[in-house]
Amino acid sequence: MTKNLTAGRPGKTILFFAVPMLLGNIFQQLYNMVDSVVVGNFVGFDALAAVGNSFTITFCATALAFGLSSGATIYIGQHFGAGNSRKVRQAVVTSTVFSVGFSLVLSLAGVLLCRPLLALVRTPASVMPMSLVYMRIYLLGLVFTFTYNMLSAVFRALGDSKMPLAFLVVASVVNIVLDLLFVLAFDMGVAGVALATVIAQAVSSVLAFVFFKKQLRQMERQEQQKDGSQLQPTETLARQFQLSVLWEIIRLAVPATLQQIAISGGIIIMQGFVNSFGPQIMAAYTAAIKFENIIMMSITSISIAVTAFAAQNMGARQTERVRSGYRWGLLISLFFALVLGAAAILLREPLISLFISGQGAQAVIEAGSSYLVWTFGSSLFMALLFSAEGVLKGAGDVTFCMVIGFASILVKVAAAYVLSPRMGYQGLWATMVIGWGAEALCATGRYLSGRWKSKGVTAGSWPKDGQLPDGGAQKGAPDEVTGVTEDA
Repeated sequence: MTKNLTAGRPGKTILFFAVPMLLGNIFQQLYNMVDSVVVGNFVGFDALAAVGNSFTITFCATALAFGLSSGATIYIGQHFGAGNSRKVRQAVVTSTVFSVGFSLVLSLAGVLLCRPLLALVRTPASVMPMSLVYMRIYLLGLVFTFTYNMLSAVFRALGDSKMPLAFLVVASVVNIVLDLLFVLAFDMGVAGVALATVIAQAVSSVLAFVFFKKQLRQMERQEQQKDGSQLQPTETLARQFQLSVLWEIIRLAVPATLQQIAISGGIIIMQGFVNSFGPQIMAAYTAAIKFENIIMMSITSISIAVTAFAAQNMGARQTERVRSGYRWGLLISLFFALVLGAAAILLREPLISLFISGQGAQAVIEAGSSYLVWTFGSSLFMALLFSAEGVLKGAGDVTFCMVIGFASILVKVAAAYVLSPRMGYQGLWATMVIGWGAEALCATGRYLSGRWKSKGVTAGSWPKDGQLPDGGAQKGAPDEVTGVTEDA
């Protein structure tokens, strides 16, 4: 199922498109939280620290998957908005095949480099063995992470956010059941939660692939009806995989991927600072960021909706509609930031208590609760940042997003070096707010400048001054900015 985001009321369109992603992200965070709750309560805070410490590094792999899929989202969304079904089909096949191959290489490299990476973040000796077990199992299943992320991005670029939700719901149930089975019944510890996660991701990726094939055949039939061609099923994939399309997707994905690498690098650096305070603070940080991630992913859902909305409307040359989408996206994001941020403060101690019990638990609860207080400020800056970035990425202005991503890391590292010796781990919590704030102000400034208007993949037929007229897309004109040609 596809959906045209270039018509209808912008606020309603974005909200309805974002709700399935929001629910999906909640389910995803739920099963991530169950991993931590199970090991924290039934294995110990060293195991909780190990899962959190490993997640910091495995997030880098997930970030690469997200960066690559974002390039496909922009390319597919803009060509879909422009009505170019041929380019859409080629991009869907090309990006998916490349994603699978790349993930296999990355998986092998990750398994071989587990120990050096964990040493890089100053993993304590008591946590190292369990961290190694968790990371190696997770990385062996990386192909499923990449496949699911890419196919979900394809569905969203085509205006369908409901199918990825269905896949995530099934995966969440599978993960929770297997967590309890492997840890409580089979006493597998962190290996059990890692294996449960990989199996759940495999289920979601297989489901996504099955429905993706159906979607692809539907697109092929539409193309045949349009031009009268007779595509043979055995020749379809070979004909649709295009190196020229792959290059355009990679060109768009590289800045987004580098931005994700910068974010991952910042997380690794911050994890190193946190690790220097010992396993209890590591466990507190692991528990607290689970709730911060719920806030962040809620706002990110709106941002992804804005990205798809902006991409399709940039392809259709409707820039005023893009601006309206930004305003609605910001309003909805601020609502989530205020409500969830306030809830995190009011319920901070009961929330952290879910993850830990027994000896040493009180110190973990106190440190984790203090992090959630600082999260309120971070959530407001997230709303500003992700709303602006949604438009910038949808318009194809991905290089600027990459630059401010790297700049934000430098700000966080500098702040951590200054504040942590003076404020202890509270200084690290403050550093998070400072980093989000700096990045949010830069992204908002870029949006207000309007320079993103000339960055579209299908921008070739726009006037030289970069002021884009609203209305239908012009087909068949080469892109003066990117060299992409609009095929009829």
